[in-house]
Amino acid sequence: MNSEIAVIQIIVFMAVLFLVTGINSIVRREHTTLAVKKPWVFRVFYKEIDVLGKMSGNQLEQVFLAQTRKIRNDLVAGALPVNVVEVRGLQAFIGVALAVVAAVITFIICLNWLYALCAGLLLMLLGWYYPLSWVARVAFQRKEAMSRSLPYAIDLITVAMEAGQDFGAAVRNLVAQGPQGALRDEFGVMLRETELGKSRVEALQMMSEKIQLDEFRSLVTAVVQSSEMGSSIAGTLKMQAEEIRRQRYNKAERQAARAPSLMLIPTALFILPAVFIIIIVPIAIKAMESGVSGYMGQGG
Repeated sequence: MNSEIAVIQIIVFMAVLFLVTGINSIVRREHTTLAVKKPWVFRVFYKEIDVLGKMSGNQLEQVFLAQTRKIRNDLVAGALPVNVVEVRGLQAFIGVALAVVAAVITFIICLNWLYALCAGLLLMLLGWYYPLSWVARVAFQRKEAMSRSLPYAIDLITVAMEAGQDFGAAVRNLVAQGPQGALRDEFGVMLRETELGKSRVEALQMMSEKIQLDEFRSLVTAVVQSSEMGSSIAGTLKMQAEEIRRQRYNKAERQAARAPSLMLIPTALFILPAVFIIIIVPIAIKAMESGVSGYMGQGG
């Protein structure tokens, strides 16, 4: 009977929570920015995130300088339309929200404040670190997608330049006809910057700082050196594309070589205990049935 009451209380609590969240979303009309739309949580709870971010952002930035720098770099690499203060506000908001929900549900089930406090602290830590992992994951996935697309994009630019186009026209051809993706978008931004008056070298260096790929940095360095020395940019691009493919191949080989050592962990945790159980349990059962255990007890 008590368990049924607890389940009903949890259902009622979650229903009220979702109802309040839905009304909050409708009333606020999901606040949007003038530029790119932010993730839904920043649009729905923008006031709470803004207040909490302003309250904790400056103090956390002074205490966690390296972490703040990493967040800023990941936001740039992931092309996320938020800033560090908003990420800090999201950390505080999710941490507090999960702590309250976990504490209330645990107290409804157990009727013990100590368990409720422990559950709230645990969920608070998880909610605090989740935005950091989310930002890092988005940046990593976007960088990986651009890294995979980079050799093909360089090949398109090289073919266009070998056909008689200059570098700007080749990039324009890539933006117009190349495969969709983050790399093509970044080349489009670079092309618009050159059209607004920046030099090709400055636009490439800004793109390199934004996407934060080592292979693209080496590509920009090679292009700049080729431009200064007057050598063929098309030949340099072709060599760089081959080098990037070679690096990716070597990276895949290293990851494949690590697979056997990584398999030792699940083998030791899950497979070996099961094997021991299969081997030892029948022996123990037969020993118990034959009276060996009783005999050993009497001998002791």
